[in-house]
Amino acid sequence: MAWEMPGLTGRPLTIDSHAHINPPRWSQATGAAIRPFDLDALFREQDAAGVNLTVFGQPWFRRPPDRTPLDATREFNDFAVELRARHPDRLIGLAATNPFGGDPYLRELERAITEGGLPGVLINSSLDGEYLDSRRADDFWALVTRLDVPVFIHPPYQTIGNERMEMYRLPELLGRPFDTTLTLARLILTGVLERHPTLNLVCAHLGGAIALLPGRLNFGYELRHDQTFGPWEPDVLSKPPSEYIQQLYLDTMCLHMPAVMLLVATVGVDHVVFGSDHPPVPIPLERHTAVIHNLPLSHADKAKILGLNLARLLKLPAASS
Repeated sequence: MAWEMPGLTGRPLTIDSHAHINPPRWSQATGAAIRPFDLDALFREQDAAGVNLTVFGQPWFRRPPDRTPLDATREFNDFAVELRARHPDRLIGLAATNPFGGDPYLRELERAITEGGLPGVLINSSLDGEYLDSRRADDFWALVTRLDVPVFIHPPYQTIGNERMEMYRLPELLGRPFDTTLTLARLILTGVLERHPTLNLVCAHLGGAIALLPGRLNFGYELRHDQTFGPWEPDVLSKPPSEYIQQLYLDTMCLHMPAVMLLVATVGVDHVVFGSDHPPVPIPLERHTAVIHNLPLSHADKAKILGLNLARLLKLPAASS
């Protein structure tokens, strides 16, 4: 199958890696002031911006109080399967889970992927202060490695430093990228990526600041035996931290071309994927795609970022570009 939508002839395949859609009942059940979700409006935005497919998941910002976390996980996964079945040429759902939740969540995740056909999973960078290097997540990492599906990492609502970010929605603007940066650094330094070298991690919001840190993490590693700088234990890596950063896939949700070019320079154009956070963030999709189209890169490299890299990760059928 090749995606060729009306009015998009000649445009490169474009897959948005970063969006959030909840079951409609959830907005009513939470009683929160959430912008009503409109599929038709999203499809019009897709057409205007040349976006073929939107990948959506659940970062657990809100869920119904009348559902246990596990029941809400099952409900969302069933919704993701159903929505993809109804709109296979428009939407791709990612499974939800709690990587620290143990066997019930692992069984539900495997069901959503093997029976429901969801091609990946979205998890938070932390949950109640527990980060993804926690040994309670070991079985999760083993499962997704065995299933060979990408893991999309998205920050939670309550993030590191939240108590100091009481103004201007700073948890959203700063806290979330910082939380992602911290979990990625911990995944690298504690050896999770060393133990699972085939993991494909897709990281929201540029991966936070991780693309700024290869040199800084490397000099820390180089001086790890110098105790005057403090302890460094355990020493579990077989190569410098920067080499693990190059395993990551980083999305482009930033609306800032120099930042996207930093991603290209740091992890390579094959590891950068287009992302908008739309919905729910009401910035027109055209502004996000314009950032990529205006990059000082070749058409072939822009096509990789816009859709071909993510199509490969999600194991989608060959697509025309």
